[in-house]
Amino acid sequence: MTLTKIELKITDPKNIYTELAKALVPYRRRKKLSVEFIVEGTLKNPIVGIRYPGRKVVKRQLKSKRKNTAKWGNLLDFVVIPYENGKEVKTESFTFESMLRDFENNKRRSSKFWSLLEGIYYNNELKGTIPQLKGIDTKLFLLVLKWIWIQEDINYKFRWDEIGSPVKYVLLSKKGKPMSRGAGRAKFFGAMILLKHHFTFEEVKKIIPMYA
Repeated sequence: MTLTKIELKITDPKNIYTELAKALVPYRRRKKLSVEFIVEGTLKNPIVGIRYPGRKVVKRQLKSKRKNTAKWGNLLDFVVIPYENGKEVKTESFTFESMLRDFENNKRRSSKFWSLLEGIYYNNELKGTIPQLKGIDTKLFLLVLKWIWIQEDINYKFRWDEIGSPVKYVLLSKKGKPMSRGAGRAKFFGAMILLKHHFTFEEVKKIIPMYA
């Protein structure tokens, strides 16, 4: 499969969902994961990419042909691709469990790291001096998490009109049924708050089943 790579620069973090929707939607009919937008770094020196259309993107088979019916499901789903030294990193290094364990073991005691984390959680921005901590590279950790959180919001939290998508869509479950909205990034952040306050990863798994 030929992979098309496009450099995408978000001009306004406060408008990130709308800018992202306008960039991705024109490629919705392409083969799964055939277009990669470099969203952090450059084409020559990528840090984070997102591949689209994601596996959850579907053209709905509808019996009704009413004008207002959403013809797409999970339209903005994508896969986050991390890079180190210009080379793609296996996504297994950035699962929920691996990132939470890395935070527990290497980063939860750093006040500087937590301040940067809050900037990403609340504003989708990474600003300030980045501490060099053990485990996963700190900057890469934060930027990958930024885009995982954006993906979580798009897949589980926001409706199409809330993010300014030019094409109407609905959130669908694995069985293809419309589903109610979820918490988005709040679950992951909640897990990190628990770890920060000395809960163990094993305890967090029981409190927040999403990470079991």
